[in-house]
Amino acid sequence: MWTSEQVKNVIESNTLVIFGKGTKFEPMCGFTARAIEIYNSLGKPFEVVNIFADESIRGALTGYTNWPTTPQCFVNGEMIGGSDIVAEMLSNGDLQTKVDAAFAGAEQG
Repeated sequence: MWTSEQVKNVIESNTLVIFGKGTKFEPMCGFTARAIEIYNSLGKPFEVVNIFADESIRGALTGYTNWPTTPQCFVNGEMIGGSDIVAEMLSNGDLQTKVDAAFAGAEQG
């Protein structure tokens, strides 16, 4: 049974993480597939948590973020939004800047 604390631990343990429907290699919805494609384009390691793997993940996630939909994309512990927001941030350069800063900070730490 997942808890909000477990969600927090996953988010804090991974510089880039997506909570979505399906896996990195087998997304189960178009929005999750789009988010994964965008994160793949960044050239940095990332994790995908399949909310279908355990029915308690979604409840723990929404309890932690207070956001009802998936995918939920995180950079350096911050929820930045779903696939539409991530796509917008990619197109205007904000996502790459945020990711580069997150990984630069991780390398120094």
